[in-house]
Amino acid sequence: MVNVRWTGTAGLEFTYEGRVILIDPYHSRLGKLDVFFKPLRPRTDAISRYLEGLPGELSAIIVGHTHFDHALDIPVFAKRFDGPVIGSSSLQTLMDMYDMSGRVTVCQGNERFELPGGAAVTMIPSIHGLVAFGRVPYPGEINSSGHLPLKAGEYRHGTAFILKLEIGGKIFMHVGSANFIQSELEGHHCDILFMCVPGWKKTKGYVPRLLQIVKPKIIVPFHYDDFSSPTSLKKQAPTLPLQDMAGFLKEISHSAPDAEIVKAHTFESLSF
Repeated sequence: MVNVRWTGTAGLEFTYEGRVILIDPYHSRLGKLDVFFKPLRPRTDAISRYLEGLPGELSAIIVGHTHFDHALDIPVFAKRFDGPVIGSSSLQTLMDMYDMSGRVTVCQGNERFELPGGAAVTMIPSIHGLVAFGRVPYPGEINSSGHLPLKAGEYRHGTAFILKLEIGGKIFMHVGSANFIQSELEGHHCDILFMCVPGWKKTKGYVPRLLQIVKPKIIVPFHYDDFSSPTSLKKQAPTLPLQDMAGFLKEISHSAPDAEIVKAHTFESLSF
């Protein structure tokens, strides 16, 4: 059995046989004033609290792209364990700024990596979704000449990936932004799909095309929380506005009528 927790934004925590694999862990959850007007600093206190409650040994971290809500906390995590950190060259640029040159297993796309504990991840090339005003936010690569602390707009998304994680006899897919490259995704299927909600209407046919290709048995909408608000074990973080979740769920039901829709809440453990 694999236990999975959505930890907010695009963060997922996979626990299997005493080992933990993290995707896009972001626990700083800086407020709007910080994000819009200040250089961003990871909240080491929040990260420490999270790590203290980890349900197993941290064995790997995988990063889908390098916007701040996916990558800001990664250098702090990377200093706390010795396992693999897998991501893009843009992620390695960020790590270089923290004096951790060579810490990232750098991917171009379509690599498959064996992970500790018998898991494996395939890094499927993708593209970021359209968000405000129908545009991709902060495109391009993190600038190697930048200086810490970086502002939100300096966390460029770099190479984006859809992550296919094979663990415990199940195939999970992490779509951390509402877009994909159809030719790259063809031939990849999954049992459980974690599917980004924000921007779903801006990518033409996002829901039906994605579901037709990957053919999931279970679909878990995620990344719909307002990540400028703190999370709590007792309370779900507020959701982002104007997402039309009802319309999103209706589109899923129409496109994949045989699939089960699981409504996750932050820090709620799901078993597969």
